[in-house]
This record gives sequence, structure tokens and C-alpha cells, in this order.
Amino acid sequence: MQPDYHYAWENKGVALKNLERYEQAVAAYEKALEIQPDYYYAWNNKGIALGELEKYEQAVAAYEKALEIQPDFHYAWNNKGNALRKLERYEQAVAACEKAL
Repeated sequence: MQPDYHYAWENKGVALKNLERYEQAVAAYEKALEIQPDYYYAWNNKGIALGELEKYEQAVAAYEKALEIQPDFHYAWNNKGNALRKLERYEQAVAACEKAL
């Protein structure tokens, strides 16, 4: 087996998120990122799980990490816009969503 296989940790996180076990999903994404810190999909998915936990500031930070690595990752721009909307930072939300287009 390969306990350092970051794709498996990220996929485990997705499955846990689908089961609405968001804290565990975040932990799985963090393990993937410990192994592969520039894995922008895991940063994005961590942001989604954090958003489900209503930890919107942390979600925005996760999306920003994804975007540092992959600036044209439209999913992260859109998700960042959603989190900013939840924080009632509407101008920033609009700007983020525009970058997704």
C-alpha cells in the first residue's frame, strides 16, 4: 500500500464530503496537502468542506491557496465568490465571480 498517495487522500476527502462528514473530509484534504502542498484540487475541495462547516474565512483562504498555485482555476474563483457572499463581502464576491467567467 501507499500511505503517501495524495490522490487517494483527496478522493477519501471527496467521499467523506459526500457523506456530509465535513470535519473528516477536511482532515483527509489536509493529509493530501501535507504530502503534496501544491495540489490545488485539494485546496479547493478543502475550501468547499470548510464552507459546509460555515468556516467561510478559512474557506476563502483555502481557495486563495488554490489560486496561488493555479490562477486560472475557475472553480476556485467561483467558490471563493460564494464564500465571500456568505461573508457579505459582496463587491469582492462579484470580483471573484467575474474572474471565473
